[in-house]
Amino acid sequence: MRSSARPAIVVLSLAVLAGSACSSSSASDAPVSGPNDGGLADGPVATVDGGDGGTTAPDAAPTGELPACLGTSIPIVITTGPHASLAVGAAPSPYVGNFLIDYATTGSTIELATFAPPGPTATQCNPQLEGQLCTFADLDFFGPWGQVTLRTSSATILGTDFLAHGIYTLDYTNKRMLHVASRSAACADGALAAAGLAPLSTEGFFASDLSLLKAQKDVEAAAPAGLQVADVPVVPVKIAGTGALAQLDTGFDDKVVPHSINVNVALLDAVNSASPGALLRDPAADLSLSTCAGVSEPAEAYHFAAGQAFDLVDTGGAVARSWATATVFVKRTPAAAIKCGGIGTWSVPAAQIGTSFFSDLGVLVFDPYASRVWVAR
Repeated sequence: MRSSARPAIVVLSLAVLAGSACSSSSASDAPVSGPNDGGLADGPVATVDGGDGGTTAPDAAPTGELPACLGTSIPIVITTGPHASLAVGAAPSPYVGNFLIDYATTGSTIELATFAPPGPTATQCNPQLEGQLCTFADLDFFGPWGQVTLRTSSATILGTDFLAHGIYTLDYTNKRMLHVASRSAACADGALAAAGLAPLSTEGFFASDLSLLKAQKDVEAAAPAGLQVADVPVVPVKIAGTGALAQLDTGFDDKVVPHSINVNVALLDAVNSASPGALLRDPAADLSLSTCAGVSEPAEAYHFAAGQAFDLVDTGGAVARSWATATVFVKRTPAAAIKCGGIGTWSVPAAQIGTSFFSDLGVLVFDPYASRVWVAR
């Protein structure tokens, strides 16, 4: 059963928002409180088996149909990313707003001007000012969450301060989002594998228990001691055969250049060292990306040479999905934008992908308890 008395959501960090071919990143510098989702226990996860003890069915033929154990659904609209209509405020007359479901934002935000006047009542803040932490009586996201705190902004976004407290599925093919009512009801690995899904590890990067996150120094040599990475899904990938990490950014709208892969300088250097000529420079396709600092970030364009590709790598080390056609943009973060964080500041090879890749995949199941994301092969 879903509890009707959940702890308030308190946003402690805010990510850079994604736009057309923009980078989206988070800088989570303190724990973020969240709800306990009706039996989805907080704390370390003893197993990573999808909730039923680890039964798998490697020999089962993929059905291509999503299993009922992924839960109930609400409709979403895919525009700049997946959007869901959610009710904010007290019953019986809450106000409905269009929330971007953004797994690369750690702090949820609200643009009150987009709601019908007078809008949901905000307390403990000045709602006319941007960047205010405002308290609302309720948020209905697969059921009531009770009192929540959202930061006022020029965008309305649901981030991982909510999304890391449940197993949610983004079904791009059927334009819906699904949610499992309790962790004990979550799909077995075999059911997901039989549906043609492959598990990608997010260990150390995306978890319901923030103590399981890596130290920021593990990915960014210059990071201050004591910081952890942002709680966003990051998975193993290969670019032209070179291993790296990639952020799955559902708020990254790459419609300007579909199949855009943002990478950092460390990844470009690693590819050029391991496979010279694997990436072909294309200055005519260069872009200028927006940043949280208000300064632009140059992005150099490359394409794959023949025989090269971008691969998602599953938990067994096999290629779960591959793209031979993509545009690789190398982010060269200016000094003024370093404070924005993200892969551009990382010293390890890293990348970032967005909407067009997820539309190709069709289905992504985000499981923060097992620190995995299942994707359609």
